[in-house]
Amino acid sequence: MGFSPILVLVKSSNRVIIEHINHNPHGKDASDKLNEEFVVLENEGTEKISLAGWTLTDETATGARRHVYRFPQAVSLSSREKTYIHTGAGEDSFEKGNPSKWILHWGRYAFVWNNEGDMATLFDADGNKVDSLQVVTIKAT
Repeated sequence: MGFSPILVLVKSSNRVIIEHINHNPHGKDASDKLNEEFVVLENEGTEKISLAGWTLTDETATGARRHVYRFPQAVSLSSREKTYIHTGAGEDSFEKGNPSKWILHWGRYAFVWNNEGDMATLFDADGNKVDSLQVVTIKAT
């Protein structure tokens, strides 16, 4: 009687994605519009994920990290929850009326994301790449 090996593939159900980058708010770039520039992350997984020690970066085409946002220790996302990271200053808090949706602030005094397009990359606390999203602006002809 022999045994046959069985290969079992297990796919992790925990995945945080960069869902959206609002990289070019309408109108002229002005300091009062810094919080209209933001990134949205979503936990597509089935379990709560702590973002403590995670980073969000603005990368060049060569992979150089120009700007780095470090997530606060208290931030975690339950299944299907989203968090918004605004470029400007403000108090990190939950969305009014929604105690499970984080509204975070990078605290910058200048825009991060290039109007013509950019690359955002999300890294976990160990420095592993979790997700990236490239946005480009298509000019109407």
